[in-house]
Amino acid sequence: MHTITGHILDLLNDTSFPPIVMLDGGWGEGKTYFTKHTLIPDLRERKYSCVFFSLTGLSSIDDFKDRLLSSSYIKSEVDSDTGKSLSTIFHSIVSQFGGENGGTIASILNGTSGLVKESMLSRLSDKVIIIDDLDRVSDGKLSDLIIGECLQLSDRSNLKFLFIVNDEKSLANSALKEKVFYGIVKLNKSLDEAIKIAFSEYAWFERHRDEIEKIVEHKNLKNLRVLKRVSKKINEINKVLKSDESLNLDGCMTTLIKVTVLTMYYSYEEKLSEEKIWEKSEHFNMLPDEKNEKYKYVDLVGIHGFLTKPLISFLVGGSNWNLSLDDFGRLQKKGCPIDTFMFSPHINQDDESFERHLDALQLFVFKKIKVPFLKWFEASNFYHSLQSNEFLSNTRPDIKQHFDELFTKKIFDYSDVEGRTHRLRPDTEGEFIFNKYVEEKESYVKKFAINEQDVVFNRMSHSWKDVDNEIYHSHRLQPFFDQFSAQQLIECLTKWENSDILLFSDFVLDRYNSINIKTHLAEEIGIISELLNKVELMHSVEAPGRKKGALRFLKDNLSSAVKALNPDEDVPGQ
Repeated sequence: MHTITGHILDLLNDTSFPPIVMLDGGWGEGKTYFTKHTLIPDLRERKYSCVFFSLTGLSSIDDFKDRLLSSSYIKSEVDSDTGKSLSTIFHSIVSQFGGENGGTIASILNGTSGLVKESMLSRLSDKVIIIDDLDRVSDGKLSDLIIGECLQLSDRSNLKFLFIVNDEKSLANSALKEKVFYGIVKLNKSLDEAIKIAFSEYAWFERHRDEIEKIVEHKNLKNLRVLKRVSKKINEINKVLKSDESLNLDGCMTTLIKVTVLTMYYSYEEKLSEEKIWEKSEHFNMLPDEKNEKYKYVDLVGIHGFLTKPLISFLVGGSNWNLSLDDFGRLQKKGCPIDTFMFSPHINQDDESFERHLDALQLFVFKKIKVPFLKWFEASNFYHSLQSNEFLSNTRPDIKQHFDELFTKKIFDYSDVEGRTHRLRPDTEGEFIFNKYVEEKESYVKKFAINEQDVVFNRMSHSWKDVDNEIYHSHRLQPFFDQFSAQQLIECLTKWENSDILLFSDFVLDRYNSINIKTHLAEEIGIISELLNKVELMHSVEAPGRKKGALRFLKDNLSSAVKALNPDEDVPGQ
């Protein structure tokens, strides 16, 4: 028998005081878990008849009596979702008793419901009534009535009452509690107990127990509800990681356990929103401030390279419920010595292993010509960090001295530019690396955008039907037409079939019909106004027929679009 169970029984069996005891503990302390998985089994093993129910959702003392009776006679737990009417409860009782007793109860049902309840309450005896969530009763007077009812019932029958409560949050009268409760037993579980309860059901737990204990202890996270949410999210992450055999599963799990615990800690314990968690993790927050104080969220900055907004949303219960590999930040690849070295703390390596990994890093940074763009900058940054902190011998080349020369010789694979996030930090020591990375990335993105623009325009000029859905989904609330000239769009119109013009007209009507569309597409006002002028001219010289009708629809819809984007200006023709 657990020592807390023994202490509770000693108090309940002491006849010199009312057999009413409180098991107290903070929210998330694990009171309900302890009650269901330890206390009640201990009591039943010693032949005590136990009744357990929650007070969540109660609004009157009659609700309390109904819940007490239903859980006592039907012998099932009743919570706020039960929703059984008094009639349903007692019909269930009738079906259990049967015979003459059943007939008697059935006849009572025809009388006053209050009499029914009092009659059944008087029959309760020889039970330990365990009542959860007194602290969730939002009415202090109702809390007092419940405690008083239990005191009265304990006086006239062999009933013992145990309240499971966060006493600090309870609205019950302090003087009444002091009078009624014989003793208060404080539940204060250790971090080890909390971790074991929350994580032990998962196969990966023992393998990663050390890192779980380290980060949980670092944040003193003992709230069992939060820890159970954490363990469930980590298990879902584990399943997704297993789907990519190229990843170093252990390395990724080690990283993402820390990411998950910290993100969910700041969400549930510090009440930060998704947006705030992302904002607080940004590296610029680490720049020295005027007070020279340590940044409060420094541990969030440490995991920024592994965070993405979709991952944060998944972890804190936002809109992202379907986790995929694309939602992760930087992930460690299997069999890659560079990743192994950058991701694993080198304090765990012996000197020989450290030098061997350093050789591989130096070869990649200085000698290899064809390299992944992002990884090379990360590796250069890591090499420089080791060098600036004097971990490298004088025989190793100075990256700062050779960096520009190295950069010009590299043939970059840019496929990782738009992929998962990077681990580069704009610190003062490595600023020359970070600035070059930003400059080259922006240059590449600009060139890529121009190429993409040419591809899209070629397809669009052939047929609007070929790009309609694609542009609708990719640029629904983002500027699109401002990257073209009005003349380019007119060239498209002259090549299109009449059905393309009509489809394009419908697109324009739908695109600018939303409320406050100006907020999102204000940059298109110039091009849409120019296009309207040119379409009006095309319409005026077109002979009557289907094309003239299509241009008429387009002209009207463009005119409405201009009005929506610039509501304060008068639009010709309206």
